[in-house]
Amino acid sequence: MKKILFITNGHGEDIVAARIIKELKLKNTDIDVMPVIGAGDAFRDLGVKLIGPKKILPGGGFGLRNFSFFMKDLFSGLMNKVSEQIRTLKTNKWEYTLVIGIGDIVPIVYSMLTGCKFIFVGVNKSEYYKRYAFNYTGLEKRLLKKYCLLTFARDKKTAETLQRSGVNTTYAGNPMMDGVQTISTSAHQNIRKSGKKVIGFLPGTREDAYKNIEDFYKVASLINKIDKNINFVISIPETLDKELINKIKAPVTVKLSDDFRKVIAASDIIIGLSGTGNEQAAGLGRPVISFPGRGAQYNRKFASAQKELLGDALMLLPRNSGVIAGKAISLLHNDKKIKQMASAGTERMGKPGASRMIAGVIEAYLQSRT
Repeated sequence: MKKILFITNGHGEDIVAARIIKELKLKNTDIDVMPVIGAGDAFRDLGVKLIGPKKILPGGGFGLRNFSFFMKDLFSGLMNKVSEQIRTLKTNKWEYTLVIGIGDIVPIVYSMLTGCKFIFVGVNKSEYYKRYAFNYTGLEKRLLKKYCLLTFARDKKTAETLQRSGVNTTYAGNPMMDGVQTISTSAHQNIRKSGKKVIGFLPGTREDAYKNIEDFYKVASLINKIDKNINFVISIPETLDKELINKIKAPVTVKLSDDFRKVIAASDIIIGLSGTGNEQAAGLGRPVISFPGRGAQYNRKFASAQKELLGDALMLLPRNSGVIAGKAISLLHNDKKIKQMASAGTERMGKPGASRMIAGVIEAYLQSRT
């Protein structure tokens, strides 16, 4: 019996791993998953075994990017959790036919600890980042060059850079774009009734989202005073409490939607304070306006880093409701600018289809180990 292990380092990485697992066509193969950050909710009903500690830390995977979150994690048992994860990997050393690491430096190191051959999927590493250390470091390149069978880069530019560094790298598309293709806007005709323009809002998936929704309502109110021919829709992730959202006073009519794909499909532009959501919206050809939120997650540093990644697909503004409202109205009536931003987004985020390609490589490798 062959065994493979997925090691993931965050919510988005869990979703990518789940998509790859769904694409796999394997017989006589057991699949284990170690979700380094979360509880592994994305793997429910997939018939896989979760290994490692289940404790969820308050930082939610932002500890390496936010010092305050790191300190919260540290005092909540970070070192004990890391120690238990390492013990689990060492206990299962040499047990797997293949390991697939998804994320950043943590899955790279953890994959090496298994002593097994591994493939790396770098979904949150890109050469477009310059100042914020989300590109591949020299250490990561050396480790991948020496120990990794194959690295899947999330964009062509990053793949070319890794190849020049001697890392065995390929670009098969961006797995973050799999499963998020827009659906017909007919699914949300009630949003687009009377031919009005539509602004969609992505508030994020964590506690900061409630503050972000309050800020969006202020922007929507100002937009409505200037131009009443605009409708508004907000994506409400399942992680948020709808009762709490309903208690937030909305000065204008705003529709709530459970499916962010419908929000993107129905919207002409997006105002977003979301990490993955903003990137996927840009990749689907929707111009994104953003600004630093009042919370700890989509802060100034993170917003600036996302601007580096998305380039002209994202318009980063100061947190000023009047400025944001004015820019949104101006953009809605500038078809040329919308097309330019849409083109930049699809270029930066890349094409879908990577999950099937990665699954194919895994299948081919396992077949070669007979």
